[in-house]
Amino acid sequence: MSLEAAAHAGQSRKASAESFTSDPSLVLVTSIGLATFVLHVLTSGGYGYQRDELYFINNAQHLAWGYVDQPPLIALVAKFALFVFGESLTGLRFLPALAAGATVVMAGRIARRLGGGLLAQGLAMVALGLAPFYLAIGNLLTMNAFEPLLWTSAAYVFLKADEDERIGRWLLLGLILGLGFLNKYSMFFYAGSAALAIALSPQRRALKRPGLRLALGVALLLVTPNLMWQAGHGWPQFEVLRNAAAGKNVALGPLRFFGEQILMMNPLSALVWISGLGFLLFSGDGRKMRWFAFTYLILAGVYIGLQAKVYYLAPIYPILIAAGAVAVERALRPRPVLAYAYVAALVASGLVIAPEAFPLLPLPTFLGYQRLIDVRGIKMEKHPEGLVPQHFADMLGWRTLAETMSRAYEDLTPAQQAEAVILTRDYGQAAALEFFASDYDLPAALSGHNNYYLYGTKDSSGDVVLALGLDPSFLRTEWRSVKRVATFHDRYLLPDQNDLAIYLCTERMQDFALWWPRTKHYI
Repeated sequence: MSLEAAAHAGQSRKASAESFTSDPSLVLVTSIGLATFVLHVLTSGGYGYQRDELYFINNAQHLAWGYVDQPPLIALVAKFALFVFGESLTGLRFLPALAAGATVVMAGRIARRLGGGLLAQGLAMVALGLAPFYLAIGNLLTMNAFEPLLWTSAAYVFLKADEDERIGRWLLLGLILGLGFLNKYSMFFYAGSAALAIALSPQRRALKRPGLRLALGVALLLVTPNLMWQAGHGWPQFEVLRNAAAGKNVALGPLRFFGEQILMMNPLSALVWISGLGFLLFSGDGRKMRWFAFTYLILAGVYIGLQAKVYYLAPIYPILIAAGAVAVERALRPRPVLAYAYVAALVASGLVIAPEAFPLLPLPTFLGYQRLIDVRGIKMEKHPEGLVPQHFADMLGWRTLAETMSRAYEDLTPAQQAEAVILTRDYGQAAALEFFASDYDLPAALSGHNNYYLYGTKDSSGDVVLALGLDPSFLRTEWRSVKRVATFHDRYLLPDQNDLAIYLCTERMQDFALWWPRTKHYI
């Protein structure tokens, strides 16, 4: 490099740095986004691997274009995390933390695009970043961790593409929609609601643009292999949804559904997102995104009608919060002290709620804290109440399970150990036992729950089976001898996941593979 080129490069770097520091908005959103990311990384060690994380880790060992209960992207993300970080819990949750920070940044940038100043941008990022739901998902490797970023990015890119019609933006929109579909099927409901909303809004002209058709074509191209997988396996996702609605999910009426939206997003921030809904519906400055307010109303109605879980609507809030922050900023402009006091109250309330949302305190300390704030009554699924909320209980007890099963396995004769496999009630148990198998010298784990059912018997004879948590009368349809040999207990588990019997099953009556279909449990 010549001296002149080096000097020019140095001047360019200096100009870029000066441009960054001279833009207070860019400094603000970067700082809060980075703080959000760091918060989640520092607290990601948590209480342990969560049930679904263990399942996704197992899915990563069986990469496919589809799974019984989810699209393929999360397994690929888990595979990448394991390759880069190994089995580190912090490493596993690095990308969710990054997504949390990026979503907060998006909220700030959208607030600016809607005409908000620094107060609106900061308010939007704080309200979103410290919402209980968003604190929780930034600490877990789940599909939910990436859903808000994909939904928000899709809306933001559509807004920009509709303004300038650049082909690159439409292609990007198609990529985001496709990734959203491959992350979680809820993207179908979101995109469908958005399409209907756009048709009802001033942006309806966009439905005739060739660019939008191109975007939908790209998305369809990406999702087609997964749809083919689902079709080839008899559309198991529909069976999962039907069974979950009938026997697993807590059904809520409209009032309670919206009431729990308020709790999930922090009651103090309700002023922000409800103002955002009003801003988009009635303000002149919100006209270009009025379709998004319609999307919210349509999607909420769909989810209430389907008796969906409360948190299924949560990914839609970043834009409502961004719009509401602009409305709040304008309303409180004559009273700046009140405005900053409200932001401070949001921060304080978010920090107070935080220990209930993600693993911030040691368990003994948390139990004491829970006497002050107890969220166990807010339930998404039909489980009896335990010592800690379900989202924490699902992170606990896995090593205890492996240790208990290891003792039962060690009590077998050498001949029995050579033939033995484990049969569990659900995928979390099976995935945990496989994950810790090398630490405790455990045999293969089987289950009829969701994608584990497709893995089948793994060539096991079924002559010796250690069955966990299954009804002994069901087990006796295959084995003449069913003897209780141990009990799995951990004080932090939910009651219906605790004190589970471990049975030694021998004297098989029919071919194990022929009996296997009776284990199928899609929910």
